Amino acid sequence: MQKANKAQSRLIPTLKQLSIFVLTMILIVLIFDKIVMPLAVRHGQGYAVPTITGKKLEEAKQILADHDLKLVVESEKNDNFYSPGFVVTQNPQPKSVVKKNRRIYVVVSIGERQVIVPKLVGRSERDAKFLIESNRLDLENISFEHSTYYPEGVVAEQSLRDSVEVSSGTNISLVVSMGPFPNRFLVPTLAGKDMEKAIMLLQKSGLSIGRIMYQLEESLLPNTVITQSYEPNSEVPRGTAIDLIISKLQDAMQTEADTTRTNETIFEL
Repeated sequence: MQKANKAQSRLIPTLKQLSIFVLTMILIVLIFDKIVMPLAVRHGQGYAVPTITGKKLEEAKQILADHDLKLVVESEKNDNFYSPGFVVTQNPQPKSVVKKNRRIYVVVSIGERQVIVPKLVGRSERDAKFLIESNRLDLENISFEHSTYYPEGVVAEQSLRDSVEVSSGTNISLVVSMGPFPNRFLVPTLAGKDMEKAIMLLQKSGLSIGRIMYQLEESLLPNTVITQSYEPNSEVPRGTAIDLIISKLQDAMQTEADTTRTNETIFEL
Protein backbone atom coordinates (compact mmCIF):
# COMPACT_ATOMS: atom_id res chain seq x y z
CA MET A 1 0.00 0.00 0.00
CA GLN A 2 2.80 2.39 0.90
CA LYS A 3 4.56 1.58 -2.39
CA ALA A 4 1.40 2.42 -4.33
CA ASN A 5 1.06 5.75 -2.49
CA LYS A 6 4.69 6.60 -3.25
CA ALA A 7 4.24 5.76 -6.95
CA GLN A 8 1.11 7.88 -7.07
CA SER A 9 2.85 10.78 -5.36
CA ARG A 10 5.66 10.61 -7.95
CA LEU A 11 3.12 10.52 -10.80
CA ILE A 12 1.27 13.69 -9.74
CA PRO A 13 4.30 16.01 -10.04
CA THR A 14 5.09 14.42 -13.43
CA LEU A 15 1.60 15.21 -14.75
CA LYS A 16 1.84 18.73 -13.37
CA GLN A 17 5.20 19.23 -15.05
CA LEU A 18 3.82 17.96 -18.37
CA SER A 19 0.82 20.30 -18.14
CA ILE A 20 3.07 23.25 -17.34
CA PHE A 21 5.32 22.37 -20.30
CA VAL A 22 2.36 22.16 -22.73
CA LEU A 23 0.91 25.46 -21.51
CA THR A 24 4.32 27.10 -21.79
CA MET A 25 4.75 25.96 -25.40
CA ILE A 26 1.28 27.24 -26.31
CA LEU A 27 2.10 30.56 -24.67
CA ILE A 28 5.39 30.83 -26.61
CA VAL A 29 3.61 30.18 -29.91
CA LEU A 30 0.96 32.79 -29.13
CA ILE A 31 3.56 35.36 -28.12
CA PHE A 32 5.53 34.76 -31.30
CA ASP A 33 2.46 34.95 -33.53
CA LYS A 34 0.75 37.89 -31.85
CA ILE A 35 3.67 39.99 -30.55
CA VAL A 36 7.09 39.05 -31.88
CA MET A 37 6.10 38.67 -35.53
CA PRO A 38 4.13 41.94 -35.74
CA LEU A 39 6.95 43.81 -33.96
CA ALA A 40 9.50 42.38 -36.38
CA VAL A 41 7.45 43.56 -39.32
CA ARG A 42 6.75 46.94 -37.72
CA HIS A 43 10.42 47.67 -37.00
CA GLY A 44 11.59 46.78 -40.51
CA GLN A 45 13.34 43.55 -39.53
CA GLY A 46 11.19 41.52 -41.86
CA TYR A 47 8.11 41.42 -44.07
CA ALA A 48 5.07 39.16 -43.73
CA VAL A 49 4.56 37.34 -47.04
CA PRO A 50 1.11 38.14 -48.44
CA THR A 51 -1.19 35.53 -49.99
CA ILE A 52 -0.83 35.49 -53.76
CA THR A 53 -2.05 31.94 -54.46
CA GLY A 54 -5.14 32.17 -56.69
CA LYS A 55 -4.14 35.62 -58.00
CA LYS A 56 -3.37 36.51 -61.60
CA LEU A 57 0.37 36.63 -62.25
CA GLU A 58 0.49 40.39 -62.89
CA GLU A 59 -1.63 41.10 -59.83
CA ALA A 60 0.59 38.85 -57.71
CA LYS A 61 3.69 40.73 -58.92
CA GLN A 62 2.15 44.05 -57.90
CA ILE A 63 1.12 42.78 -54.47
CA LEU A 64 4.65 41.55 -53.77
CA ALA A 65 6.18 44.77 -55.10
CA ASP A 66 4.01 46.74 -52.68
CA HIS A 67 5.61 44.69 -49.88
CA ASP A 68 9.17 45.13 -51.25
CA LEU A 69 9.28 41.52 -52.38
CA LYS A 70 10.07 40.00 -55.77
CA LEU A 71 8.15 37.34 -57.69
CA VAL A 72 10.00 34.57 -59.52
CA VAL A 73 8.15 32.03 -61.69
CA GLU A 74 9.66 28.71 -60.71
CA SER A 75 7.62 26.54 -63.09
CA GLU A 76 4.31 26.08 -64.88
CA LYS A 77 1.91 23.16 -64.59
CA ASN A 78 -1.46 21.88 -65.70
CA ASP A 79 -4.18 22.53 -63.17
CA ASN A 80 -7.88 21.67 -63.32
CA PHE A 81 -8.83 24.29 -60.72
CA TYR A 82 -6.93 27.46 -61.66
CA SER A 83 -7.22 29.08 -65.09
CA PRO A 84 -4.08 29.76 -67.15
CA GLY A 85 -1.96 32.59 -65.75
CA PHE A 86 -3.03 32.16 -62.11
CA VAL A 87 -0.67 31.34 -59.25
CA VAL A 88 -1.11 27.74 -58.06
CA THR A 89 1.44 27.64 -55.21
CA GLN A 90 3.91 30.00 -53.55
CA ASN A 91 7.09 29.59 -51.53
CA PRO A 92 7.58 30.87 -48.81
CA GLN A 93 4.04 30.35 -47.55
CA PRO A 94 1.74 33.27 -46.63
CA LYS A 95 2.49 35.01 -43.27
CA SER A 96 6.11 33.82 -43.32
CA VAL A 97 8.51 36.59 -42.15
CA VAL A 98 11.19 37.34 -44.71
CA LYS A 99 13.77 40.04 -45.39
CA LYS A 100 13.30 42.94 -47.77
CA ASN A 101 13.65 42.12 -51.48
CA ARG A 102 13.23 38.39 -50.77
CA ARG A 103 12.29 36.31 -53.82
CA ILE A 104 8.92 34.57 -53.67
CA TYR A 105 8.84 31.53 -55.95
CA VAL A 106 5.54 30.61 -57.60
CA VAL A 107 4.10 27.87 -59.80
CA VAL A 108 1.74 29.21 -62.47
CA SER A 109 -1.20 27.35 -64.02
CA ILE A 110 -1.28 26.66 -67.75
CA GLY A 111 -4.87 25.38 -67.51
CA GLU A 112 -6.38 21.94 -67.77
CA ARG A 113 -4.38 19.09 -69.26
CA GLN A 114 -5.06 18.69 -72.96
CA VAL A 115 -5.44 15.23 -74.46
CA ILE A 116 -5.60 13.95 -78.03
CA VAL A 117 -8.87 12.27 -78.99
CA PRO A 118 -8.01 8.75 -80.21
CA LYS A 119 -9.54 7.18 -83.31
CA LEU A 120 -12.24 4.86 -82.02
CA VAL A 121 -14.22 4.16 -85.20
CA GLY A 122 -13.43 0.67 -86.44
CA ARG A 123 -12.40 -0.60 -83.00
CA SER A 124 -14.33 -3.00 -80.82
CA GLU A 125 -16.54 -1.55 -78.11
CA ARG A 126 -14.23 -2.99 -75.45
CA ASP A 127 -11.09 -1.47 -77.00
CA ALA A 128 -12.82 1.89 -77.41
CA LYS A 129 -13.80 1.98 -73.73
CA PHE A 130 -10.22 1.20 -72.73
CA LEU A 131 -8.83 3.97 -74.96
CA ILE A 132 -11.36 6.47 -73.63
CA GLU A 133 -10.36 5.74 -70.05
CA SER A 134 -6.61 5.66 -70.71
CA ASN A 135 -6.80 9.02 -72.52
CA ARG A 136 -8.65 10.61 -69.59
CA LEU A 137 -11.92 11.16 -71.42
CA ASP A 138 -15.40 10.44 -70.02
CA LEU A 139 -17.75 8.06 -71.83
CA GLU A 140 -21.11 9.83 -71.83
CA ASN A 141 -23.33 7.50 -73.85
CA ILE A 142 -23.34 4.43 -76.10
CA SER A 143 -26.11 3.91 -78.65
CA PHE A 144 -26.58 1.07 -81.12
CA GLU A 145 -27.48 1.17 -84.80
CA HIS A 146 -27.55 -1.32 -87.65
CA SER A 147 -24.81 -0.92 -90.22
CA THR A 148 -24.06 -2.62 -93.51
CA TYR A 149 -20.42 -1.48 -93.32
CA TYR A 150 -19.25 -2.11 -89.75
CA PRO A 151 -19.56 -5.58 -88.18
CA GLU A 152 -21.56 -6.09 -85.02
CA GLY A 153 -19.82 -4.78 -81.86
CA VAL A 154 -17.58 -2.33 -83.76
CA VAL A 155 -17.69 1.43 -83.19
CA ALA A 156 -19.35 3.10 -86.20
CA GLU A 157 -19.33 6.73 -85.00
CA GLN A 158 -17.75 8.89 -82.30
CA SER A 159 -18.98 12.31 -81.14
CA LEU A 160 -15.50 13.89 -81.07
CA ARG A 161 -13.29 13.99 -84.15
CA ASP A 162 -10.10 12.02 -83.68
CA SER A 163 -6.67 13.71 -83.44
CA VAL A 164 -8.07 16.97 -82.00
CA GLU A 165 -7.01 18.39 -78.61
CA VAL A 166 -9.61 18.63 -75.85
CA SER A 167 -9.52 19.15 -72.10
CA SER A 168 -9.03 16.15 -69.87
CA GLY A 169 -12.41 14.79 -68.75
CA THR A 170 -14.31 15.87 -71.88
CA ASN A 171 -17.42 13.77 -72.63
CA ILE A 172 -17.51 11.53 -75.68
CA SER A 173 -20.32 9.36 -77.05
CA LEU A 174 -20.19 6.29 -79.30
CA VAL A 175 -22.44 4.59 -81.81
CA VAL A 176 -21.79 0.84 -81.93
CA SER A 177 -22.79 -1.25 -84.93
CA MET A 178 -25.35 -4.03 -84.60
CA GLY A 179 -24.41 -5.40 -88.01
CA PRO A 180 -26.78 -5.54 -91.02
CA PHE A 181 -30.53 -5.32 -90.51
CA PRO A 182 -31.98 -8.80 -89.86
CA ASN A 183 -34.46 -10.40 -92.22
CA ARG A 184 -36.89 -10.86 -89.32
CA PHE A 185 -37.52 -8.53 -86.39
CA LEU A 186 -38.33 -10.44 -83.22
CA VAL A 187 -39.42 -8.87 -79.93
CA PRO A 188 -36.90 -9.67 -77.18
CA THR A 189 -37.83 -10.79 -73.66
CA LEU A 190 -37.89 -7.61 -71.56
CA ALA A 191 -39.88 -8.57 -68.45
CA GLY A 192 -37.69 -8.67 -65.34
CA LYS A 193 -34.93 -6.58 -66.92
CA ASP A 194 -33.74 -3.13 -65.91
CA MET A 195 -35.36 -0.38 -68.02
CA GLU A 196 -32.02 0.82 -69.38
CA LYS A 197 -31.09 -2.73 -70.42
CA ALA A 198 -34.53 -3.21 -72.00
CA ILE A 199 -34.16 -0.07 -74.11
CA MET A 200 -30.73 -1.27 -75.28
CA LEU A 201 -32.20 -4.66 -76.26
CA LEU A 202 -34.94 -2.94 -78.26
CA GLN A 203 -32.36 -0.87 -80.12
CA LYS A 204 -30.31 -3.95 -80.91
CA SER A 205 -33.44 -5.71 -82.18
CA GLY A 206 -34.25 -2.89 -84.63
CA LEU A 207 -37.27 -1.81 -82.58
CA SER A 208 -38.10 1.37 -80.70
CA ILE A 209 -39.36 2.31 -77.26
CA GLY A 210 -43.04 3.21 -77.06
CA ARG A 211 -45.00 4.52 -74.08
CA ILE A 212 -43.52 3.99 -70.62
CA MET A 213 -46.03 3.62 -67.78
CA TYR A 214 -45.32 3.05 -64.11
CA GLN A 215 -46.98 0.68 -61.68
CA LEU A 216 -46.55 0.15 -57.94
CA GLU A 217 -44.72 -3.13 -57.41
CA GLU A 218 -43.06 -3.60 -54.01
CA SER A 219 -41.64 -7.03 -54.90
CA LEU A 220 -39.43 -5.67 -57.70
CA LEU A 221 -36.59 -3.21 -57.76
CA PRO A 222 -37.49 0.24 -59.11
CA ASN A 223 -37.27 0.65 -62.92
CA THR A 224 -37.76 -3.06 -63.61
CA VAL A 225 -39.90 -4.07 -66.61
CA ILE A 226 -43.15 -5.71 -65.45
CA THR A 227 -44.86 -6.30 -68.80
CA GLN A 228 -44.38 -5.45 -72.48
CA SER A 229 -46.96 -4.72 -75.17
CA TYR A 230 -45.80 -7.52 -77.50
CA GLU A 231 -45.12 -11.11 -76.57
CA PRO A 232 -41.45 -12.21 -76.65
CA ASN A 233 -40.34 -13.70 -79.99
CA SER A 234 -43.26 -12.10 -81.81
CA GLU A 235 -42.32 -11.14 -85.39
CA VAL A 236 -43.05 -7.45 -86.02
CA PRO A 237 -42.15 -4.81 -88.62
CA ARG A 238 -38.88 -2.96 -88.30
CA GLY A 239 -39.01 0.00 -85.89
CA THR A 240 -42.17 -1.17 -84.08
CA ALA A 241 -42.68 0.73 -80.81
CA ILE A 242 -42.90 -1.51 -77.75
CA ASP A 243 -44.78 -0.14 -74.73
CA LEU A 244 -43.46 -0.98 -71.27
CA ILE A 245 -44.89 -1.03 -67.76
CA ILE A 246 -42.14 -0.26 -65.25
CA SER A 247 -42.07 -0.88 -61.49
CA LYS A 248 -41.95 1.95 -58.96
CA LEU A 249 -42.01 2.05 -55.18
CA GLN A 250 -44.75 3.77 -53.15
CA ASP A 251 -42.61 6.82 -52.28
CA ALA A 252 -41.73 7.42 -55.92
CA MET A 253 -45.38 7.09 -56.98
CA GLN A 254 -46.43 9.57 -54.28
CA THR A 255 -43.74 12.06 -55.30
CA GLU A 256 -44.82 11.83 -58.94
CA ALA A 257 -48.48 12.33 -57.97
CA ASP A 258 -47.62 15.37 -55.82
CA THR A 259 -45.59 16.87 -58.69
CA THR A 260 -48.51 16.34 -61.10
CA ARG A 261 -50.97 18.01 -58.71
CA THR A 262 -48.59 20.93 -58.17
CA ASN A 263 -48.19 21.45 -61.91
CA GLU A 264 -51.97 21.32 -62.39
CA THR A 265 -52.47 23.95 -59.66
CA ILE A 266 -49.89 26.26 -61.23
CA PHE A 267 -51.58 25.83 -64.61
CA GLU A 268 -54.99 26.72 -63.16
CA LEU A 269 -53.55 29.86 -61.52
